[in-house]
Amino acid sequence: MTEEKKEQIQEKKEAQTKNNKKTFAIIGILLLIVIAFSFFLLKDKIFKKDPKYIYEVAVMMRSQNNSDPEEDVRTSLKKGDVLVVQKEGHNWSKTEKVSYLILKMELSEAEASKLTKSKTREIPEKELSEEERERIKEEEKRAKKAGEKYVPELREETLVAREYRINMKESEELKDLKANDLIKGQPLKDIIFDWKIVEKK
Repeated sequence: MTEEKKEQIQEKKEAQTKNNKKTFAIIGILLLIVIAFSFFLLKDKIFKKDPKYIYEVAVMMRSQNNSDPEEDVRTSLKKGDVLVVQKEGHNWSKTEKVSYLILKMELSEAEASKLTKSKTREIPEKELSEEERERIKEEEKRAKKAGEKYVPELREETLVAREYRINMKESEELKDLKANDLIKGQPLKDIIFDWKIVEKK
């Protein structure tokens, strides 16, 4: 093989290598464009955020008390606990306006429902009464006879009347408010709060 032919073969190989590199580069760029475009189209689904709405939240300004300490924890609402959550524009009665602090809050539906949720625990079967256990067995037998799958009813007990509360002490706007201030009118009707003023008990 002549020197000239060797050079031609070498040049062809180099040209082929360059072409291959260009092809891979183009494929790589196209892939990146496809991935970027897909991410742009799907980003709302990937990083789905719950939509937020303005709610009006009635907050306890005085603590309820029960003489039985255990019952008090389970059933009494305390200062900062949320009695009820309503959509913006709710028509509050005069009594509600002077009894509860009504705050506007921007929340997702999940956050809004947490504000009135009790802290509960599932009661294990071993803690159920003999009568209750017998009733479960009967329900199970009935379901089996009917050819249905038995799904035991969730048995829970309330530990605390509210799992979350409005943190009255940490918020600059809330910390000095007293229950009697409500007689003069709702003091914070033009402020919209968010989840930052909520704390878990």
